[in-house]
Amino acid sequence: MARVLRRRDILLAVAGALGLAAFLLFYKRAFPQANVPMEVTRDEARSAAVEFLEGRGAQLAEFREAARYSGSTLTLVFLQRTLGLDEASRWAREEVPVWTWTFRWFRPLEKEEWVVGVDVAGTVVEYEHLVDEAAAGTNLEQETALALAEAMLAERGWSLEEWERVEAASERKENRTDHRFTWERSGSTIPWRDSDPEAGTGSVRLSVNVLGDAIGGYRHFLRVPEEFDRELNQTMSIGFALAVATLLLSVILTLAGVGVSIVRSRTDDVRWRPMIALAAVVAILLLVQQATAWPLVEFQYDTTLQWPAYVGIALTGVVLLVLVYGVVVMFLGAAGESLARETFPGSLTGFLETLRGRFGGEALARSSLEGYGLGFFFIGYLTVFYLFAQRYLGAWLPAEGPHSEIFNLYFPFLTPLTISLVAAISEEVTYRLFAVSLLKRFLKVTFVALLIPALIWAFAHSTYPVFPVYLRGIELTIGGLVFGWAFLRLGLLTCIAAHYVVDAVLIGAPLLTSGNRAYLVSGVVVMGFALLPALLALVSRRRPALEAAHGI
Repeated sequence: MARVLRRRDILLAVAGALGLAAFLLFYKRAFPQANVPMEVTRDEARSAAVEFLEGRGAQLAEFREAARYSGSTLTLVFLQRTLGLDEASRWAREEVPVWTWTFRWFRPLEKEEWVVGVDVAGTVVEYEHLVDEAAAGTNLEQETALALAEAMLAERGWSLEEWERVEAASERKENRTDHRFTWERSGSTIPWRDSDPEAGTGSVRLSVNVLGDAIGGYRHFLRVPEEFDRELNQTMSIGFALAVATLLLSVILTLAGVGVSIVRSRTDDVRWRPMIALAAVVAILLLVQQATAWPLVEFQYDTTLQWPAYVGIALTGVVLLVLVYGVVVMFLGAAGESLARETFPGSLTGFLETLRGRFGGEALARSSLEGYGLGFFFIGYLTVFYLFAQRYLGAWLPAEGPHSEIFNLYFPFLTPLTISLVAAISEEVTYRLFAVSLLKRFLKVTFVALLIPALIWAFAHSTYPVFPVYLRGIELTIGGLVFGWAFLRLGLLTCIAAHYVVDAVLIGAPLLTSGNRAYLVSGVVVMGFALLPALLALVSRRRPALEAAHGI
């Protein structure tokens, strides 16, 4: 037995090393990276936004402030599909903004607010001053309002000799007249399909809104053809449909888990106490995750609601999410552990001991190390899969940007840590421990018991921007079979550790590439977190030897 274990460990270590090497060598080829450097930090972008608003006379002292970092997926996908990644990157650097820091100043129950977008070079590329529809103003003639708009563009450094005005619209309000003007840059048009002029063209544009006699909006953007937008939405809707269908199957699995755990509890065949501990761990992690994401909740505030009411609704939603998630994990864990004792008892090695707080045991330490081998193999598999798919199956992925939303959240390292742990525990308990054990119990055929949960788990991820949209389902079905095999041969704890490693690497990668020493260290800690059980086991083993050496 020891010889088999040693051979297995060697094979896992070799597979993990090869997977990690493939990931490091070919990651940027498999997962496109836009060559658009981030030249400003969040604080620098905020300073640019504040300076811009103060120059327009805005008084921000009594307003609440919120921020987010985001990119225009529609703009990037259009550029990437029509121009290729290298040229799309150049356009994102030089021609049109794709990623922006967006800052918002608002007051509860008031319509008036300011929104400013700052691109990765520190330039204000978007501005909006929201006012009430009935707010007082003047009724300027369109030509007078146009002069104001042109003066604003000149102030921003634009020479309109290179631009052609393509829109001039006016709308009479109750107490003022508003105007909207749009310009298109000469020579910036990009056809969606050369063979079909009816498909439309994209182009770089500037727009300015004049509210009464004041500038109310400014935007530098890429106009994307409606046909392309429609086709992309239709394609993505297929992914959403696949995800909804698998969500329904997951709900059925959950109801089955509740039923199995209740029925088996009548014969005292369910171990509730450790499953309550498991549910509590997941609930706490999810609560921390939601707390760190508060800046996003704050940014999405609807000013028609009282601020305390909005906060109360948000907190209620978080509490319900945490409770439901915890209860689901508890029931599925209880049912799965009970079934696995009959079908795959070896898969539970160390699982209950860990839930009872024994973190220094050999089983957990071995699972920790095996998890890294399997996890690194898996990220290597993902890399090779997408290299193959792009070359032979016509697959493509939208390029990733120069930054990540996690840098706008509280304690950025907690985001990949908590998301990865919650996903690893809940998904492995659902689709491996419970689903595989249940289907093996009633269908008898092991491969079918592995395949069905793998399919459900895989196609639940079909909302990711991977094209064709079904490709993610194929990729993760194969991955689900790998994790199913690992569940049978290596155990549930190894699957959880491996799942965590995969998600921590993929979600936490921006920490390692940020160029910030503090983020780099926190990224290393996040990715090494799954080694903690092995380190605890090492310490617990060395302690008796040290005590004996010192005569304790």
